[in-house]
Amino acid sequence: MSTLFSQEAGPQPPREVRSPIEITALLKTLMQSRDPLIITFEDRTQKFQSFIVNLDGDRGDVWIDEMIPREGDRYASQGEAYKVDAWHEGIHIRWSCPGATQVMLDDAPAYAAKMPEELIYHQKRGAFRASVRRTADIALELNHPERQRSLKAFLMDISATGCKIRLDGDLSKSLQPGELFDPCYLQLPETGRLELGLEIRHAAFVETANETHVGAHFRQPSPLAQRQIDRFVNHLQREARRIEKEDLF
Repeated sequence: MSTLFSQEAGPQPPREVRSPIEITALLKTLMQSRDPLIITFEDRTQKFQSFIVNLDGDRGDVWIDEMIPREGDRYASQGEAYKVDAWHEGIHIRWSCPGATQVMLDDAPAYAAKMPEELIYHQKRGAFRASVRRTADIALELNHPERQRSLKAFLMDISATGCKIRLDGDLSKSLQPGELFDPCYLQLPETGRLELGLEIRHAAFVETANETHVGAHFRQPSPLAQRQIDRFVNHLQREARRIEKEDLF
C-alpha cells in the first residue's frame, strides 16, 4: 500500500475509498506517523485533537487517544457522533463516526469505534514541498491579533502554499486548527523579511524532541511575497537535486 500516499501532479478531486483493505492501510499510516486527528462532534463548534492508538483487526475497531481539550472525552463517553479530519503529506482524509465506547489501553482511557465503511481521500497539495535543514534555522515570528505575545518558530519544510514549523515546548493546546496568525514574519536568506498571514491546520507535540510541530497555510500572501516564496522553494528543490546527484558518486 506504499502508493496510497504517492503525490500526483497537482491537486486531485476528492475520491471515496470503500475497500476495507485500503481503509485499514490508510488508518495504519495515520497511526504510525502519529498524524493528529481533528475531532468535531455533531452540533458542536469546538474542535478537539486526538491520535489513532490502536487498530483491532479482529473486532474491526479503530481506537483513538484521549482528547485535547479534555472536554472532548465527556462527549465521546456519552457516545456522541463525530467527524474526523486528518492530513498526511498533503492528503486530507476524513470520515464520520456514529459514536465510540470508552476502553482502556495501557491503563489509560481510549475510545473504540467501528472502522469506517467509507473514507474521503483528497489530495489538496499541488505544490512541491521542500525540506529545510534544521541547521539552517530559518525563523518565523507568529503574532496573533488578540494575543499580547509573539511566538518564535523555525521552518521544517515549505511549499508555495504553506509550511511546517517547529516551536519549543508543548504549545499544542494553544494552537487550534483554523486559527489565524497575522502578521507573521518569515526571515528568508538573502531575500530578507516577508510579512504573511498563517492559518493553523494542525499542531502536535513531539515529546522526544520537546517540540510542537505545526502545519500552516499561507493566507493570501502579496504578489511580491508569493514570488519570493516560490523562488526560495525552487532554490531548495535545486539544492536537493544537486545533493542527490553528488550522493550517486
